[in-house]
Amino acid sequence: MKRFLLILILLAAVTAPVTAKNPAGAEQPVRNVVLMIGDGMGLAQVAALMIDEGYAPTAFDRAQYIGISKTYSANNRVTDSAAAGTAMATGTKTNNSRIGQNPDKEDVPNLTELARAEGLATGIVVTSHFTDATPAAFVAHTPKRSNAADIAAAYAASPVDILAGGGRDAFENSVEGRNITEELKAKGYRYAETPEEFCAIDSTPLLGLFADKYMPGALERGEDYLAAATTHTLELLSRNDKGFFAMIEGSQIDGACHQNSPEAMLAEMRDFNKAVNAAFDFADAHPGTLVVVVADHETGGLSVVSNNKDFTSSESGIEHKYSTTSHSGIPVILYAYGTGAKNFAGVMENTDIFRRIKALLLDTKK
Repeated sequence: MKRFLLILILLAAVTAPVTAKNPAGAEQPVRNVVLMIGDGMGLAQVAALMIDEGYAPTAFDRAQYIGISKTYSANNRVTDSAAAGTAMATGTKTNNSRIGQNPDKEDVPNLTELARAEGLATGIVVTSHFTDATPAAFVAHTPKRSNAADIAAAYAASPVDILAGGGRDAFENSVEGRNITEELKAKGYRYAETPEEFCAIDSTPLLGLFADKYMPGALERGEDYLAAATTHTLELLSRNDKGFFAMIEGSQIDGACHQNSPEAMLAEMRDFNKAVNAAFDFADAHPGTLVVVVADHETGGLSVVSNNKDFTSSESGIEHKYSTTSHSGIPVILYAYGTGAKNFAGVMENTDIFRRIKALLLDTKK
């Protein structure tokens, strides 16, 4: 027994200097943040993907830290994407339908604006359109998410270095007497009409508008767009010496679940999964990068259930059961990877996502 204790003491003495040189908190500063939002993606949607992939490792399995985000809004136990997007973009709980404003309709700064003020590059990549609620929350300030003209105009007033997604009509037709696309091109933006053109352009600022409104769903557009656009965007943004903030959205998981379509939901989840893997790979290759993956809310009240009550069977099959065509009030899972990921473990308000990103990426630069 004494000999065993002596060995433990000697081992402690040998490892103590190594531990002292590498304390748990001695992590390099965060210089890049990629916030990835799976719109409508709850744990059941992730589970459905895992089952669909035959339990082969997904991007979500790579997460280094896991958290839980509470999604309720200021005036409703079940949030919409506008209030949830605003909470994550600004750190402010607001009423459903508000974009970038508090419940009193006062503008609150978002992460894109704050990052740009510190000289960081910024980017937004979506599978929906730019006047949709989630991307709008990272650019605009308006009391109603339906104010497409105000939101479109905000992209000209608050330029983002890289934009990729749908929304050509809103940019070119929703603001009376103005064409936001032409305004951005006049400011030096390279313009791409297809994802292929977008990925071939090697400079910023860069505007990609690939559809009049929503991009086609993954069943039609394929399941490689978001990963390719994410990889290209992050590589371009990384050329900024001060770092960057990017918001990447798997937008149409939400629409598939509103439709209660497992086939469409799984296609969107596979597309988003590839994009998350691409972001994690980028973080591996670029130390100082934090990737946070979370949903704004869950859609559909999805559960994945057995087809057979007899669990002695070797295989009883599964069924995707939706309980609503709307959103649910279920908290959502957060997956964190890379530098600073440990700060996102535990149960948190969705507003804490803003606060923790701001503290790691921006407050340290002041």
